[in-house]
Amino acid sequence: MSAVRELGPEEWRIWRALRLRALREDPDAFASTLASTLERDAQDGEAYWHGYFTRPGPALIAEVDGVPVGMARVVVEDGPAHLYSMWVAPEARGRGVGALLITAALDRLAAHHPGLSLRLEVVETNLPARRLYERSGFTLVGPNPEDATEILMEHVPDR
Repeated sequence: MSAVRELGPEEWRIWRALRLRALREDPDAFASTLASTLERDAQDGEAYWHGYFTRPGPALIAEVDGVPVGMARVVVEDGPAHLYSMWVAPEARGRGVGALLITAALDRLAAHHPGLSLRLEVVETNLPARRLYERSGFTLVGPNPEDATEILMEHVPDR
């Protein structure tokens, strides 16, 4: 059984484990690298991971039978909200886990910030992720001006 829940700062070790696994297994999917993240982890330890919980918006994890297998971070600041750190473990892909994470992110955004759009960056060649986002109602905005390998996509809620 799959479920999505919000993590609190006291659960930073769960976020850390998922994030490091994601960077190790899918390094091309993220702007961060495993090496730079491990360096920050060694320098700042727990404080670095608590930083993920200081910006407004939920840190979400997906669990299958109680085991964490996916993550997504929604950050709500100026302009559209952003979806960061979206990742699903290989053994959970194709089982609806990514869609559950996106639905949870959109539901929380709608409940706390009605009418706010959700934007994300995705590597242009990551076709499975792009198809997931398209099925979830995201549309192409254009190239990411900060990274030529990425495109911007956005979900605009029905008004």
